[in-house]
Amino acid sequence: MTKFHVWLVMADYLPPLATIRAFLEVTAQRRFNRAAEALGLTESAVSHQLRKLEDGLGVRLLERNPDGIALTEAGARFREKAEQAMRLLNDAVEEVRSIELGKVSITLARALAAHWLVPRYAALHAAHPEIELQLLPTTRLCDLARERIDLGIRYGDGVWPGLRARHLIEEVCFPVATPTLAREWRRAGWDGSGSKARIIVNGTHPGEWSVWCAQFGWARPDQRRSSTLESFDFVVQAGLAGAGLIMGRRPMIDDYLSRGELEAPFGTAGMAGNNYFLVWPADRLPNVRTRAVMDWLLDCAARPAKA
Repeated sequence: MTKFHVWLVMADYLPPLATIRAFLEVTAQRRFNRAAEALGLTESAVSHQLRKLEDGLGVRLLERNPDGIALTEAGARFREKAEQAMRLLNDAVEEVRSIELGKVSITLARALAAHWLVPRYAALHAAHPEIELQLLPTTRLCDLARERIDLGIRYGDGVWPGLRARHLIEEVCFPVATPTLAREWRRAGWDGSGSKARIIVNGTHPGEWSVWCAQFGWARPDQRRSSTLESFDFVVQAGLAGAGLIMGRRPMIDDYLSRGELEAPFGTAGMAGNNYFLVWPADRLPNVRTRAVMDWLLDCAARPAKA
């Protein structure tokens, strides 16, 4: 049997990784003291790394000046290639670590995590027992590339710099209540119940009732008969407890509707909100496990909701 040997051709000199990191940090920060702070080193240690890099390469990469540092022509060329190499090396490390650990991280709004994704957690584990989905629920807009987060679910128009996006779910809003309260609202109608029944207002979206009423040409709810809660989590809990009529937001109320815990007394033809998009860093190819989670999320979103 013929044997084939693949030889890795390398340069005569490859600089130590620490010297390249020091060089890239200095060029990013534009000052040695700031680079030293970012690297957790002394300024003299950073200068030593730079001298070692330049001596090994045999060229000047940086020039000091009163405003900080300036790249030489050789330094500019080296930085471009070194940044590419570091990105590839970081991606390789993350790829190997994700294969070993089986983790896929995803950031999303806390309410969407609690009311839509977590209830489907068991289904993911059943389909992909080798994957550990790490949830990062937050209202903060995370930098997926810098924070090394695999995926995100974002609410908006689908355009974010540095990210690729794929449509996941359309948000639709309409009033819901417990079956008992829903029957009362259906019997009396909006004008008949609005004066005496309580409306729960979501403090995050305080104008949603006015928008919904305007869409149907109905009178706005009496503020004296309304209560405001600061987040959708609280609003849902109040609705489930029978405290009043709430503005439901699909997909987060879909499971409550399908189980009959909440009903829509005026139908499910509500206001169209923004959309939820699945996003990931544009400069990073999703690995096998990340793609499996993406496909699973898209499949969940494609299943028709039951009213």
